[in-house]
Amino acid sequence: MNKLLNIISVSLYITCGSVSVAQDQQNVMLADLAIPLMDGTVENLEAALLFDSPDGRIINAEANGAVAAGEVYQYYQAVLPSLGWNVSQDLSSGMACENNSTFCMMAVREEENLTLNIEVNNSSSRITYALSPN
Repeated sequence: MNKLLNIISVSLYITCGSVSVAQDQQNVMLADLAIPLMDGTVENLEAALLFDSPDGRIINAEANGAVAAGEVYQYYQAVLPSLGWNVSQDLSSGMACENNSTFCMMAVREEENLTLNIEVNNSSSRITYALSPN
């Protein structure tokens, strides 16, 4: 009986471990940026770009999800400052959003700039993250 319980425990451990690896792989670029992926959104790995230069890193990432654009905007307005980002520009400061984006913001942390654009696509949102050196 103990052997059976040990086998079940090991099996559960392996299964749970593979799930966490799969979740980590869905958040590759945003994890590198140390920015959380909002619940209800999934990172689009095909749109990811990472480039290291002598001046700093350049990272582009994208996430999509069936979440209202306004909720995404409010989420990152609250989360970014708690992670050390200083939101320097947004809609309230007159920032013009790129392309068809409804919401946008720019934040600064140490030697890096982060721009977020939130676009509405039917009933979902597309968030683009662009990190560049100052």
